[in-house]
Amino acid sequence: MENKQPIMTFTFKKLMMLCFIAFFLGILNSCVPTFASVGDQHFFEEAENPIDEEPMSENDDVEEADDETETLEFDVPLPEVEEIDEPEEVEEEVWPERVAFLTFDDGPSWNTARLLDILYEEEVPATFFLLGASMINHPETIPLMERMLKEGHYIGLHSMTHVFATLYLGEGAANRFVDEMLQLQTLIYDSVGHQTNLCRAPYGMMSGFRSDSGHAEAIAEAGIKCIDWNIDPQDWNNSAELILTYVINQVEMLNAPAELVIVLHEHDQTVAALPSVIAYLREQGYVFKAYSPGHEFIYQQHRIH
Repeated sequence: MENKQPIMTFTFKKLMMLCFIAFFLGILNSCVPTFASVGDQHFFEEAENPIDEEPMSENDDVEEADDETETLEFDVPLPEVEEIDEPEEVEEEVWPERVAFLTFDDGPSWNTARLLDILYEEEVPATFFLLGASMINHPETIPLMERMLKEGHYIGLHSMTHVFATLYLGEGAANRFVDEMLQLQTLIYDSVGHQTNLCRAPYGMMSGFRSDSGHAEAIAEAGIKCIDWNIDPQDWNNSAELILTYVINQVEMLNAPAELVIVLHEHDQTVAALPSVIAYLREQGYVFKAYSPGHEFIYQQHRIH
């Protein structure tokens, strides 16, 4: 009996040792995948990449990726920004030192085309104050007016009748004056679509406007602007040679002012004198202009008496 107890004790101890070793090896085997996932380089090389390497379009389906993902850079085009053109700087017109306005009253007439031919050849713009009665009676009115506008001239108002008594005498003359101008304004607009409020009073404001007549107040209320002149060669009465002489004398008498407004008409002698008048004024340094809306004349207007 004494010999069996040590053998059993030894065997029991060996058995316990084997069990402990087996238990330890079991724990070790369970940890192997975890160690490999963080430390074995071959694990990453053999793993499949769950994300496409090419950039996705905005219509592609997005799949959920594993925690182990790469940071991808996408070439997303930026929206095009339209370039805004900077406003061009508009240069202010340099006004000539000396300006001449040629103005022609009472047309259209059979001489209108001849005057336009000379002005076209000389490259000179002018202002035509048309008469309602002349417009109605001339068969070529509309073509002549269209040509005026096309070639850079301006069309103004010169009343319907040009009758002194109707426009200036008696009660209500100021209203009759305005009514004729407004009627002519409509006639011009209906003919060629030209809107004008510039007026040349028949015989001039110095002849018909009086301080107590109400003309100045009436035209201002109607939005009409009347102008006279500071050079009058009296072409209705003078020859072509005298017309030029009158222009020269009056320009010299005024000491060649910065602005000339020359009143002319559509007579034969006016047509004959026009090239010489233009040449003389150019020699004096004058640049020709047609009226443009908004221009304020600087010459001294004839005073209302």
